[in-house]
Amino acid sequence: MNLSNIWIRVLAAIIIVMPSLIQAQNVSITLSEAVESYKENSLERALVRLEKDRKIGEAISYKAFPNPELSLFHENLNAGSPNYDETTIQISQPLEILGQPFLRNKSASALNRAAESEFQFKEQQLIGELKSLYVYYWFLSERLKVVEDALSVVNEARKSAIARKEEGAFSGMQIQRFNIEYSKYQKLYDKIRSDLNLSRNQLMLLIFPDLDESSTIEFVEEFGIKTISETKDSFVEYALQNRSDLQQLKSLIEASELQYRVEKKERFPDLNIDLGYKNQSNGSEGFVIGGSIKLPIFNQNKGKIHTARSEYRMQTSTLALAKRSLKNEVYSAYEEVVFLGDQWETIQDFSSNKSILETAQIAYQESQYSLLELLDATEAYVTGQTLFYQTIKEYNQALFELDVVSGGKLFSNN
Repeated sequence: MNLSNIWIRVLAAIIIVMPSLIQAQNVSITLSEAVESYKENSLERALVRLEKDRKIGEAISYKAFPNPELSLFHENLNAGSPNYDETTIQISQPLEILGQPFLRNKSASALNRAAESEFQFKEQQLIGELKSLYVYYWFLSERLKVVEDALSVVNEARKSAIARKEEGAFSGMQIQRFNIEYSKYQKLYDKIRSDLNLSRNQLMLLIFPDLDESSTIEFVEEFGIKTISETKDSFVEYALQNRSDLQQLKSLIEASELQYRVEKKERFPDLNIDLGYKNQSNGSEGFVIGGSIKLPIFNQNKGKIHTARSEYRMQTSTLALAKRSLKNEVYSAYEEVVFLGDQWETIQDFSSNKSILETAQIAYQESQYSLLELLDATEAYVTGQTLFYQTIKEYNQALFELDVVSGGKLFSNN
């Protein structure tokens, strides 16, 4: 009986714990997977997409054809003829006979393309920021390991010094020096871990804003140096052809030019056609046809024409300035990549720096290194490894920036 109770309790515990075990998942996320998840879940991207939809809605409203107007009139006329009345049903339709609907439709299509291009460019910028944050998180992870190695070496030496103090081999001043160095690396370790947690939370908010807290996400992408062989002029040429913000401006120029043509035609009044049917109480009935036109005496649409012309010229000037700025942006990003690539050539040997730390630790334990030599070797290890990983981080961030300003030449925005 007691054994049965035990099994019942075990099964009950399994039933209670199982849902949490199922929810607690270890998920490994590469950079490309992070980008795809960002596209699906990002609230920032959703806002940009909604802005695009809003502008597309405005374009649809702009090209809409005016609705007809239905009127019903009933007149009760008793003067001279008792019980005499008339009923008229009439429909009125404005007609833009100079081609304005056709021009508005083309302008709306250009506005749609502009909204789509703007969305693509903003999305590219957001993805570039995500990639930059991802590689920053990777850098902090690697740097934390470096400081952890240094902390371990100093702590082991400190423990050994405390144990050997009783033998008279170490003075209190030397132990105090170890304590200071240990506190220094511990403080640095805590600062890096805090920054790491902050960047991780930022990544999680961007990639999985609604993820269950019981799930564990591991960012597993490894980064190195990917050299580029293309010339900076090839990046400029590619950007001029493919940058989404330039495509947006070209579409806006087309739309504003068409709107300018519409406003010029609006100087001439539209024809309003009226069609109806009249029925009289004396039995007379028949169709009614008429028309009306506004006389352009006071308002000849000069204000809207002036506004549309200015808008067209402004968009044209903006495109010219954007092309000039684009060249500077690409050159600057390209030169940053080249500079960091050259810097990499001088520091890539730091990848084997851990052997220096291990050698110094062994030499110190065998009394071949002094206290200062051990601490100097530890400091050199931390500095060298930090510079090594920092250069990789900065180089990849520069690549991501070059990819954005060139219109996706390097990674095709993936």
